[in-house]
Amino acid sequence: MNSQTTFPNILPMTGAIVSKSALRTLFKGDIHTYSRNNYSTAIFETLWTHSRDGMRLTDKHGIIVAVNKSFCDLVKMKSYELVGKLFTVVYPLLEDRERLLSTYQMVFMTGVCQTMNESHLVLQSGKTPDVETSALFVDTENTGKLLFTQFHNITERRKTELILQESEAKYRGLFANSIQAMFESTLSGKILNANKSFLRLMGYHSFDEIVNLNIQHDLGVHDDTYNDIVTILGTRGYIRNVEIQLKRKNGKIITVMENARALFDETGEMIGIEGVFEDITAKKSLEQKFNTTLQTLEEAKLRLLDLHVQKNKFLSIISHDLRSPFSSILGFCDILLHYDKMLSLPERMQFVEFIREATQDQLGIVNNLLDWARIESGRMHTDFRDLDLHEIMNKSISSMLGLAYQKEIQLVNQAPRKIFMRGDHQLLLQLFTNLIGNALKFTPSGGQIFIELLQEETDHWTVAVRDTGIGIPGADVCKLFKIEEKYTRKGLNGEIGTGLGLKVCHEIVQKHHGSISVQSTPGEGTSFIIQFPKVSIQPGKVILIVDDEYGARILHTKYIQRVLPEVQIVHASDGEEAFHLAQELRPMLIITDQGMPNVNGTDLSKKLKEDPSTNSIPIIFVTGHDSYAMQETLKLLGITTILPKPVSLEQFEVLLAHMGFKGAS
Repeated sequence: MNSQTTFPNILPMTGAIVSKSALRTLFKGDIHTYSRNNYSTAIFETLWTHSRDGMRLTDKHGIIVAVNKSFCDLVKMKSYELVGKLFTVVYPLLEDRERLLSTYQMVFMTGVCQTMNESHLVLQSGKTPDVETSALFVDTENTGKLLFTQFHNITERRKTELILQESEAKYRGLFANSIQAMFESTLSGKILNANKSFLRLMGYHSFDEIVNLNIQHDLGVHDDTYNDIVTILGTRGYIRNVEIQLKRKNGKIITVMENARALFDETGEMIGIEGVFEDITAKKSLEQKFNTTLQTLEEAKLRLLDLHVQKNKFLSIISHDLRSPFSSILGFCDILLHYDKMLSLPERMQFVEFIREATQDQLGIVNNLLDWARIESGRMHTDFRDLDLHEIMNKSISSMLGLAYQKEIQLVNQAPRKIFMRGDHQLLLQLFTNLIGNALKFTPSGGQIFIELLQEETDHWTVAVRDTGIGIPGADVCKLFKIEEKYTRKGLNGEIGTGLGLKVCHEIVQKHHGSISVQSTPGEGTSFIIQFPKVSIQPGKVILIVDDEYGARILHTKYIQRVLPEVQIVHASDGEEAFHLAQELRPMLIITDQGMPNVNGTDLSKKLKEDPSTNSIPIIFVTGHDSYAMQETLKLLGITTILPKPVSLEQFEVLLAHMGFKGAS
């Protein structure tokens, strides 16, 4: 019998076809008998001949009765090598033959066979195909009951399945161990899966902590952003490099870059999101710092250019004022030297008086110019401390009483005592002396000059120097404090001004973080109105910021106010001033720079730790030179909190929260 043999005496079921589902459907029992008819035989022969599945008929002893061509191709043997032999002939191993034959005999004995089974064959040919087998009993008239077995080669399918399994395992491995934060979620934001990097990014330790969280409502900062992302995914299927903000477990807001794709079901409906988060918080902070610094530099550049123009104009005016009187001085000197015998004594005295007046004027210009230059450049030594402005006003009036008496002008200090502020005694004395002296020049005999407190606010004092003089023309008021404007006029008794006195006053007020303005009515008088910051701070409820750079103090103040808006901020420009403030105010925290003139940050820290009244105040040390030696020095002082420059808002937030200050996240 060969693979092309017909079987007129074999009555297989018409259901003996290649399809597995058909075999399961049509062969419902263990042994089936069907009536002979040419139609069923023809169908069976067609399937036997053309099926890609191997087919085999064996008797109750396991002897092969027939095989089709596909079975021969599967086991790599000819039909004559198979028919008439035990079905185990295709297996090379003796133990496999014995086991399979024993199982086969049990099947015939019980009349029960598996209708579907998968197995891995080891054949004589050396091939090892994976097959899916189905078997059923058939009755014949001549040979009795036979076992029909169908072999479906699933080797390629198995390979494909293994490739898919390996690919999925690799993906799962990459997902679990990726350094990037990866997640899977539903469209509504419920987290289905997340890797370790995602947990670390969001501040969690296990997936159990986030299993009930929602990316949109629990982790997201802006719901609208999530909705926009879902809309884009539904339209395009993916998003790339979208910046969003997330909230970590500790409440801190971070900025991440999201890349994600939509997940679809078999019908094409979007059912979820798979994405990656990259933390760019530090990068955004650097970008913000860079942009802020760039903007600050641009503004500083414009200010410097403006100052350069103003100073050039100012120097041009001053150089003219400095040169002009020398022509007269030299001229009178030449006359006295060469024509002395021709001059009378009254003429000589007159020329000497001209020289003296011109020299005094020049000295006044030079002194005012030097004062302005020292204040404006910051080279003037200042000693800021708490003081009562009333006492400064009294001293200024006392120094000008002689001139006021000569001019028959009344000087009155109407300001109350206890106008407390922080300032430099000498500079403030110069400020009020200049303003009183200026008022004396333009107030007629019988007039009055008052110093008074106009207003007391919660954070500042408003005081005024008011006279009953001739006033200032409205068009000239705007020129008084401009460095590029040379504004001066003679006093009522012919006094010549330098044009610099009020500019010096303006610089002194700015040095004290105040403001100065003018109100004047021609014929009625003039008032110079000054505002100074007020000292009214309760000990223990402040943070002291110590830095010789004004910009750094302002920047750190803004950071602290963002984190602790209810706390009052006090500034000190050097260590000595800071130490006295610390003794007086007992601040809750001191933030100090290292590199400062006179008393630096390290020396300040030593003094604070040695003083029983200040040694318990926590200190944050800010430095641009974080050396090992400095760290060790500070550790000996009990200071372990060191921030390298530049300091960011995020660093302050984390540090203050770690130190236990309420309000810091």
